[in-house]
Amino acid sequence: MIDAKSQIGVAIVAFSVVLAGCSSTPSKPTSTTAPPSIPTGQLIQPPGPISPHPALLGEAGAACKNAGAADLTLCAGTVDAEIWGLPLVIMSHTRDILACQLGVNHLFNASKLAGPNSTSVVAPDNNVLASTAFLDLRAGPQLLSVPSVSGRYVSFQLLDMYTNTIADVGVLTDGGRAGTYAFVGPGWHGTIPKGVTRIDVPTPDAWLLGRTQVNGPADLAPAMALQQKYSLTALTGHGSGTTGGPSTLTCPAPALPSPTSLGFLAELGKDMAADPPSAADGPVVQAMAAAGIGPGRTPGGTGAGDAGEYLKALGLGASLFAGAVGGGSTTSTGWTRGAVVGSYGTDYVERALVAKVGLGAQVPAQAVYFDAGRAQSGTTTIRLVGSRSYEIRFPAQDVPPHGADGFWSITVYNAARFLVANPIDRYSIGDETPGLVRGNDGSLTIVMSDTRPTEKGVNWLPAPAGAFSLTLRVYDPAEQVLDGSWSPPVIQAIG
Repeated sequence: MIDAKSQIGVAIVAFSVVLAGCSSTPSKPTSTTAPPSIPTGQLIQPPGPISPHPALLGEAGAACKNAGAADLTLCAGTVDAEIWGLPLVIMSHTRDILACQLGVNHLFNASKLAGPNSTSVVAPDNNVLASTAFLDLRAGPQLLSVPSVSGRYVSFQLLDMYTNTIADVGVLTDGGRAGTYAFVGPGWHGTIPKGVTRIDVPTPDAWLLGRTQVNGPADLAPAMALQQKYSLTALTGHGSGTTGGPSTLTCPAPALPSPTSLGFLAELGKDMAADPPSAADGPVVQAMAAAGIGPGRTPGGTGAGDAGEYLKALGLGASLFAGAVGGGSTTSTGWTRGAVVGSYGTDYVERALVAKVGLGAQVPAQAVYFDAGRAQSGTTTIRLVGSRSYEIRFPAQDVPPHGADGFWSITVYNAARFLVANPIDRYSIGDETPGLVRGNDGSLTIVMSDTRPTEKGVNWLPAPAGAFSLTLRVYDPAEQVLDGSWSPPVIQAIG
């Protein structure tokens, strides 16, 4: 079971100190000559595989049958709702938390990198500055304008309320050209100004999440200066009409209901009314409707017996969800590689798993993530603990491969997935880290421990004294990263 407190942390996992480091005012629009239009196909992320009979339906039905549920229709539909609906409820709750503080349709920029005081977010990436806005497109499109960019990774990821990545605007999709992009809600009819690229959004609410690379502390000011050239403005007087219900934004943000509670099902119904599901979700939505779950419905309100059956099914759904392993894989070198994420189609279990632990995860073409919590010691594997020393050795021609607009980094987190203070104020090492020392053969060795190595010329990544984990991020990953033929080296215990 997932408690509300942990879900709040999970729900904002993708940020890099958004709340702690937001600027006090939204960025101002800039006036520029309209650039040549960029083909929309370069920006749009295709949906994940869509099945006319999603696997979740069979899994839910089998779980209810094996559990001897008295009402298989009610039970299976409830399990479907719990897993299918979790991302929508988490996303809506995240919107409430942030929009109540920042407002909607306003782009706010982080003003500092993540550090040890950044405890409001889980597993922050301290190599990028975040820019964020929750969009409400009911009144019309919102226009994002970005300047030309070179020499650094910049991406604006657009997600619908079901956590699918709809589009990516940035150096990997538009070549770093300046441009203006219109985010258009469902059902809107109107005219987009000449030179503006239209991007259709399937839900009237959406999340815009920008990342601007920072090449070390000395590069923070230039990165912030670039952020001030981003703008988000409304397009008014050019059309009207969107589909979907009224916004459910509530301030102050209410507590997130436990996914094993009747309150979760009621909240799901409200969120579905505000941001209707896609046609591809029809089979699961129909199964939920047969169980009395959906827009404007309050499951469990017709009697104690019904309430009890819903609660049993929700408990079963949580158990089924806890047993899911998702589409990730473990490499031959002991790292865990994230599944193909960002756009899920009808893979609802994977979508829910990522929403729990990595809301806002990017599609692999933008970034691939590897995680590790164990090292090799002789013929056995051991837990990473800072009181010991470990090393990762990259041969000269085998550092994480990426394109010209990307970079890689390894970040160390404590057991709670936060950054920990250290004497050299270093929380990650990557190809942009200044002063790295290479071996005579060109290899790169990184040493992790809680105490400074006595040897000179060591690339030290400080670790906490207790258990810790590592995350390797590869932005603009090369083909061998995408197809799985490249893996990070084995982590070796050396002390």
